[in-house]
Amino acid sequence: MKDATVVMESSVGVDPEITRLYDRAAKRYDRLNNLISFGTSNWYRRRTILSLDLPSDGTLVDVGSGTGSLAVAAQRYLPDSPSIVAVDPSPEMRAMASRAGVRDVRAGSFGSIPVEDASMDAMVSGYAIRYAVDLAEAFAEARRVLRSGGRLVLLEMVVPRSPAKRRILRFMVQGLGARFFSLVCGSRAAGDLMRHFWDSISSFDSPELVVELLENSGFIDVRYRYVGGLLGEFRAQVPVE
Repeated sequence: MKDATVVMESSVGVDPEITRLYDRAAKRYDRLNNLISFGTSNWYRRRTILSLDLPSDGTLVDVGSGTGSLAVAAQRYLPDSPSIVAVDPSPEMRAMASRAGVRDVRAGSFGSIPVEDASMDAMVSGYAIRYAVDLAEAFAEARRVLRSGGRLVLLEMVVPRSPAKRRILRFMVQGLGARFFSLVCGSRAAGDLMRHFWDSISSFDSPELVVELLENSGFIDVRYRYVGGLLGEFRAQVPVE
């Protein structure tokens, strides 16, 4: 059994260049996210937590938590929870999460989630599963930390398959978007993050493969739902023993 101590920075299994990129953009990240989502990001986080239908004392881990928005929402809607944990490899993102009010913030990643076996009723992630080095390993780790009947929700960006639509979106994100958000956010790091953003989502595995890997990892009731725009949602459950 893994203990719940914070893992060392060198062991979180994330490309250090990506971690440094998010470190540099951390202070502008929430503003950038709100602009990209046209102000709907807080509503969608609230909906995600409520859709889990957990009791008020349910336990939850948010992996790739960034500035901690999903964990903050969980603390609000699970007021009696003994354990809501935000996990992220970026020191600056973790610092932002702590300042936002997340009570338990730990270093880690999908390859090494620093919580005990079968200790969580739910695991959520917002736009971070694409950074998992090995999806099969990540889903095995998710199974480890979730209790019998535990629920998994992964929000992720999925680009269209049409070559024409991909070219248009690439220009909008890496070209216009990078320059616009760098200017609006007053940060070159915001533009760098937008350029990286397209590279990371365009190289992510297909929804069909993600669903297959979740099923192969022992999850049941695995579903993928296209939400709109670039947003997709994966849901799964641990079998009840």
